[in-house]
Amino acid sequence: MEAGREGEGLRREISLLGSFAMGFADVGADVFLAIGLVAAYAGGYAPLAFLIASLCYVSTGLVYAELTSMYPYAGGAQVFGSRAGGDLLGFLLGWCLLMAYVVDIGLFSIVSVGYLSYVLPQLNSTLTVSLGPVSFEVSLLGLAAFAIVLFLIALNIAGIRESSLFNEIFTVMTLAAEGLVLVLAFALAFDPARFLGQLAYFGSDARMPNVSYTGLLDIRSENFMYGVTIAMSSFIGIASIAQAAEETRNPWRVVPRAFKYSIVAVLLLTLSFSVLGNGVLGWRGLAESVYNPIAAIAARIPVVGPTLAQGIALVAFAINMVSANTGVIGVSRIVYSMGRYRLLPAFLSKLHRTRATPYVSIVIFGLVGGALALTGCIYFVVSLYSFAALLSYVLINWCHIRLRSVERDAYRPWRTPLNVRVGGRELSLTAVVGAIVATGLFALLMVYHSEGRLLGALWVLVGLGVFCAYRLATGEGIRANVSSKLIPPAMRYIRTLVYVPLLSNPRHVAEVIRERLDELSELHLVTVLPGDVVRKLGREELERLRAAQEEVLAEVCRLLRGYRCARRVLVAADASAAVADYMSRNGIDRLVVLASKRRSVKGKAPIIQGLNSRTQVIFISE
Repeated sequence: MEAGREGEGLRREISLLGSFAMGFADVGADVFLAIGLVAAYAGGYAPLAFLIASLCYVSTGLVYAELTSMYPYAGGAQVFGSRAGGDLLGFLLGWCLLMAYVVDIGLFSIVSVGYLSYVLPQLNSTLTVSLGPVSFEVSLLGLAAFAIVLFLIALNIAGIRESSLFNEIFTVMTLAAEGLVLVLAFALAFDPARFLGQLAYFGSDARMPNVSYTGLLDIRSENFMYGVTIAMSSFIGIASIAQAAEETRNPWRVVPRAFKYSIVAVLLLTLSFSVLGNGVLGWRGLAESVYNPIAAIAARIPVVGPTLAQGIALVAFAINMVSANTGVIGVSRIVYSMGRYRLLPAFLSKLHRTRATPYVSIVIFGLVGGALALTGCIYFVVSLYSFAALLSYVLINWCHIRLRSVERDAYRPWRTPLNVRVGGRELSLTAVVGAIVATGLFALLMVYHSEGRLLGALWVLVGLGVFCAYRLATGEGIRANVSSKLIPPAMRYIRTLVYVPLLSNPRHVAEVIRERLDELSELHLVTVLPGDVVRKLGREELERLRAAQEEVLAEVCRLLRGYRCARRVLVAADASAAVADYMSRNGIDRLVVLASKRRSVKGKAPIIQGLNSRTQVIFISE
């Protein structure tokens, strides 16, 4: 097939910086939005609201890092859901992310123009449009945001390389600008007394129009709870790295690093700016600057403040536009994946003939996001954004727990920390924490966000209707698991029995294994004490020899950090039969024999006799 033809597939053109920029821009831009919104509700305890929400972000981000390195395909969570629970779960995850990305486009194009209005205040006005006898007003902010979306649609049709380069340039600029503001503002404008004074305000004391109050708590407490759900919007978008994994070079190594770097950068910047804002402007000042809080902080820096604020506003304009751009990338890749794996009509996965970009989904869903941008209403859009993302976070953590069970033999280039064994199976405590916190935040959102609750639930019901109608129209059935059969499986570990001679040098054995066997090998280090040796030794001598060899194997495993490693010393009259039985019981794929000469192994320890003919046998010089 000629390069660039339809169906060719996505191109791997994203570097580590590009992958990091996807995650940082989509999440890191949120601080320019959320810091003022959260303060408006959580009051002086906005930093605490961010800290609570960050538990969900960190744990879920680490879960994404493991799963994406296992399945580096466009679609991300949709792919994980299909592998973990079948087509319906995969569709539901994809559908939630589809809404999150569409809302992301509208939300961050609005926020982007909000910061631009700091430099061009004329954008805060409205335009009266007359169509015959009907007249209505249109926000210039909304129109400008819609124009940005049209530009991003064109950029993404041009190619992922161009789109990624756009992200990279403005991400580097943003990191430099945010670092400069933090250093100068903490040094010259931060007032510790003001910061401590804000701690008297646990939540806003005003009754806010966007909160669905329950009456179970006082106004301040319920406003704080609402603020926690808004703080979660500051930590949404980490899934963007997963959406571009199929276009990332060497994703098995690059993607986990990009996730970790993004998590650290976003967490530090968000918490730092939240504390800084309270100590410079106070929570009321942040709330009054909801569309451009970082620029308002910069303006308080002595001497350079006013000039720096203008520059920060332009940088914030750019990084929020990058975040909207990752929304266009994300929605097009999730729809491309759902079309490719027959969860949505196949025409949505069509690629451009020369650019190899999913232009159909870019145009359709980019315009839907643009329509949201026309509203110019930030509070309404944030509720939808948080609903879709939090529901997907709940499900993705469950998928991780499930896949640890059903994909036990899968090769995981990177694993989440804090793992325990329960009932013979490995469980990630990171995923458990993520699931619990995400479920709690989603419950709070359902209680306090009436618009998000209603429209989010409606979106899920519409999605289920679309799924059922599409499956019935294609004749595949609602319960059929079509996509899970089409998705390439995760690479699985190659179970490898390494026959280690008696009392070998552990360091030398480890060096040979590292040189010849990659980390896809699940190692079973085995030594057999054959019958002729056993007969010559007394019971105590035999136990000492066995203990010494077990120490050798244990030391080899210790040196082979990064490999999955088991060890066993067998005592058997027939070494060949013992090895064959061990390989059969443990599903061993290949046998590796450490020996100085191939001939000596066959002559003195005929362990390969009687093995299954399909077993791969490799002789490695000791």
